[in-house]
Amino acid sequence: MRTEHDSFDILDQALNAAGTAEADAVFISTDQNISRFANSNVHQNMSEISAELSLRVIVDNAMGVASTTVFDGAEIERTAALAREAARHADPLPNFSGLYRANEPLPSVRTFDEATANIAPAEKARALRTMFDRGVASGVHFAGVYGTGASSVAVANTHGVRRYCTLTASDATVIAIGANGSGYATAVDRSNVDVTALGEEAAFKAALRADVIEDIAPGAYDVILEPPATAEVLEWMGMIAFSGSAYEDGSSFFVGNIGNQILGANFTLTDDALDDAFLPFPFDIEGLPKRRVAIIERGIVRTPVVDKAYADRLGFAPTANGWSLGGSDHGSALHLSIEGGDATREELIRSTKHGIWITRFNYVNGLLEPRTALMTGTTRDGTFLIRDGEVVARLPNLRWTQSIVEAFSRIEGLTRERRRVGTWYNHFGGTIAPVMKIAGWNFTGKQQTAGMAQSSLEG
Repeated sequence: MRTEHDSFDILDQALNAAGTAEADAVFISTDQNISRFANSNVHQNMSEISAELSLRVIVDNAMGVASTTVFDGAEIERTAALAREAARHADPLPNFSGLYRANEPLPSVRTFDEATANIAPAEKARALRTMFDRGVASGVHFAGVYGTGASSVAVANTHGVRRYCTLTASDATVIAIGANGSGYATAVDRSNVDVTALGEEAAFKAALRADVIEDIAPGAYDVILEPPATAEVLEWMGMIAFSGSAYEDGSSFFVGNIGNQILGANFTLTDDALDDAFLPFPFDIEGLPKRRVAIIERGIVRTPVVDKAYADRLGFAPTANGWSLGGSDHGSALHLSIEGGDATREELIRSTKHGIWITRFNYVNGLLEPRTALMTGTTRDGTFLIRDGEVVARLPNLRWTQSIVEAFSRIEGLTRERRRVGTWYNHFGGTIAPVMKIAGWNFTGKQQTAGMAQSSLEG
């Protein structure tokens, strides 16, 4: 990680080199360690220290962006020249009123855990060895990944905005492979995750009803969705529905529905980077203070998430969701939070006459019909048949095709407990969600892809 002084020194050099009245920059430095394992053995341990500077300039009301991982004066000047050249070839920004000017106070949130920042690879290896040894007693072996890291994030612009923050992140994904099935567990936190507890959860799923395997006919079934399954479809919805660009190009189901209730009244989805129980962070990389943003409130569509350029372009209030200076989404919800209910997972299962309990999804395609969020995918690593309120059998991995708009209109129950799920593409946030019971999820048959067991082994 770079210190605040070092970070702002690099940013000031970049803004001075920009040579324009409208410019902003972000400097992110990361020190991370990742341990990968398969067949209950660590097969790769990787440590990396990296940093990147991104500079965005406005020339004749058009935007250009360039990035570098070298921070001497000559390279920063070259990066600024590339950004200016990119702007000269870009289209003007409609209704653009300039970069963020205010410097409002930041919310006070806990983003850094000293112990997590300093955890040694050997300590992680010992925790994994404990998990592996327990797996022997359970008749399973493990595959997955366990990562920890610390980062510094600094942003600045030509209007005097200056932001700096350090953060830690720890995440682990564990797949347990038994003789007749696999199980899955995942977690992410600002503090170090308990990988041995995740191993126990995954092993439980791998062994559950391993001696009873049934099949089902294609059709609509009530489902109990674990948070990793919900997080997978929400990641797709972030791209096809929640972003500023999805709204502008008309692919989002938000278009024409702002203020309308089109989902269930028990469904509230926010972008919430201020919840200490989640993965808090105080600002976006344009420097705007984070706040809780209602995306869908009690089934009512409220707002897409937008960066500053698309807030101006579309006429929406800024939502502090600029997470990429050069990205095409123009607004990303990196702290997706689904409001919980009052049930337990066991109560949801007991209330189900004939349904399916799903641990997670895989091979999801969210581009079938974005206006209804129609997606297809498969289940994986723990799919179970529920009959008369009891888990009676394991099921093979199943293929499904379902409108998520329709599904979130048929939510019959939500748990009080919510769990955090990380993402592969950012360390700022993820998803926090309850277990959900949804009526009438459409299954089309068994997953036919060969090599599923080997895929599970590879994590």
